[in-house]
Amino acid sequence: MIDKLYQKTILKHAANATAHGALEDADHVVMVHNPMCGDRIKVYVKLDNGKLINFSHEAKACALCQASASVLGEHYQGLSKESLTTLLNKIKASLDAMEGPDHNKWPEKKWQDMDVFNVVRDHKSRKTCVTLPFDALLQAMTEAD
Repeated sequence: MIDKLYQKTILKHAANATAHGALEDADHVVMVHNPMCGDRIKVYVKLDNGKLINFSHEAKACALCQASASVLGEHYQGLSKESLTTLLNKIKASLDAMEGPDHNKWPEKKWQDMDVFNVVRDHKSRKTCVTLPFDALLQAMTEAD
């Protein structure tokens, strides 16, 4: 079970830690905590006319959460609250779907990197680990308005 969750691609994303660290000129900072597993993530955002122009994170979390934050760090450019909400809904639907990755309908091709988290589908308690960075980012963007 653990080997399936922590496959090489997930561990590679976690190790890359893309966009990890504090953003000194952030417009807003949010810390979000998952009480179910203890994951914590702090996100920093810089916005221009409602669009995300810079993002960073500091995660004290499991490899799933760190990997998800790293994928977000690779592809965040240009997200608005609306496009992030759509993406987050797609991620949650993907994690709940049992059909497999062929049925994931990402809003943009770059988000296909999220297919690596399909292995979480069988582990209900771990889904929040994947969505936590996106939830934190949405909260930060909402509060920054």
